[in-house]
This record gives sequence, structure tokens and C-alpha cells, in this order.
Amino acid sequence: MSIDRSIYSGVPADFPVAAIPSALSGAHPKMSLTEEDGKFYAPGTSPSEVATAFEVCEDLVVQMVPYCERKLAAFQGDQEATLRAVFRSLLSKKWCTDLQSEWIVQKTAERLGWPFSQSILVP
Repeated sequence: MSIDRSIYSGVPADFPVAAIPSALSGAHPKMSLTEEDGKFYAPGTSPSEVATAFEVCEDLVVQMVPYCERKLAAFQGDQEATLRAVFRSLLSKKWCTDLQSEWIVQKTAERLGWPFSQSILVP
């Protein structure tokens, strides 16, 4: 199922949008939905939820740039090892989804001008 990205104004097209799994108790079948402006969305995919998640992740990217620059010495100048450590740290803290953590590390590498490879994203 494709996502209509036009409803997420101000959020870049490469920012991950994914439903957050939820469970509802009871014997009868139920659907977990979020209502916004008369429309229903899977949890985590409403325009306001995505905008908030993007703001949090963008703030983390801004913080990660100087953090990675400081940590580079601890990894003997190995940029890939530094980014891998940051990714593992983000995953362990659970501040955002795994896909958002990947996006943060990719954007951090991009802003630092460091090379990025998918091997960095191996937990």
C-alpha cells in the first residue's frame, strides 16, 4: 500500500512513515485508529504524529553532528565505526522507531560529508 505523501507537508519524502503496532483487549475484533480532521489513520501515521516524529528526529540529527565529530577520536578516526556506534545507541534508547534511527544516521552522515554504507545499519 502506498502512502499519500502530500498529507505530510514539511516532512521530506525520504522520512519513514510506518504504523506503530498496537493491541486492544477484548473478545470482539477491533481496529486501532487515530482520528484527525475527520479522517482515520493507523497509529503513528496521522499528519500531526508524523510531523512531531520528524521534528524529534531532525533535532536528533542536529545533535548527532557535533556528537559524532567529538566521538570520532574515540574510534581512531573511523567514521563508519562512529556512525555504527551511534546507530546502536539510538536503537538501544528506543527514542524513535528503528527505521527513524536509520534515517537519523543517514542524515547525520550526509551532513558530516562522511561516506555511508548499509553495513553501518547492522545492529
